[in-house]
Amino acid sequence: MNRTILRLIAIALFLLLLPLLISSPALAEAGKLPLDQLVPGSTPLAEGYLSDTEYLDDTIHVTTEEQIVGKLPCHIVRIKIEDPSQIRTCMSKDRYEDRTYVKAETMAEHVNAIAAVNGDFFKYYYEIGYVVRQGVEYRRECDGTRDVLMIDDLGDFHYVLMATNESLNEFLENEFPEDRQVINSFTFGPVLVIDGQPFKDTITDLYQSRYKMQRVAIVQLGELEYAIVECDGKSDASYGMSLEKFSEYIAELFPDCKVAYNLDGGGSTNVIFNNKRIHKNVDLRKISDILYFASAHEE
Repeated sequence: MNRTILRLIAIALFLLLLPLLISSPALAEAGKLPLDQLVPGSTPLAEGYLSDTEYLDDTIHVTTEEQIVGKLPCHIVRIKIEDPSQIRTCMSKDRYEDRTYVKAETMAEHVNAIAAVNGDFFKYYYEIGYVVRQGVEYRRECDGTRDVLMIDDLGDFHYVLMATNESLNEFLENEFPEDRQVINSFTFGPVLVIDGQPFKDTITDLYQSRYKMQRVAIVQLGELEYAIVECDGKSDASYGMSLEKFSEYIAELFPDCKVAYNLDGGGSTNVIFNNKRIHKNVDLRKISDILYFASAHEE
């Protein structure tokens, strides 16, 4: 093979690789994930898992820990993200109409979640609630029995206590920031902590509030900072926390937190890190949806 041919081959290879060489510095920059719920997060970096309890890359930092309260195991996941698009939701089978329930770990792995928590089991309560998933509104049927949580496009939490359609509409029209969009919403509750203080006004027997049960909550700590808090429990209500005790526990953990919101507990409780449940659950069941945190590093 003569030198001219070799030179042409070298030039062709250089031109082929040039786009990669030019774009490679951007790989370390924080990205933004598409709103579409069918688009998962970026694939976690193997080297991002610093230990069994920590993940870190340029766009997300997650740590997990266990505390013993009395004799009760509790689990806390702290999350810091770089972009609001990294707090996301996933439905079982990716469809609102599909009533199939699946394991939380399966959903978490499907969407490349770094950390995840069960949602509000909206497919079980099929006739009530305000359901928005990844910017798409599916249902607005609030009956005044539950608090609604809304997460906007900046990742901030908003709520309507004991929401009816009327009170929800009034909030969205008059109090919700005009330049914001509801990205995800949940109808379960109640709201447990507001501005660092336990909030008990909407704790009712609807939530089996007085019984000791396995509980789980999602918390906004600050701008793009969140936590998942879980306490173990048993199905016979002999072990766990009442909702009042759970709200007090979260307020003690995070005295400066903005909002803590109770999610579906009991057998629906799922707190996932690296596709594994980090707690025990004696009556675990399949569920319909998760809230998760994903990496947005550019692949």
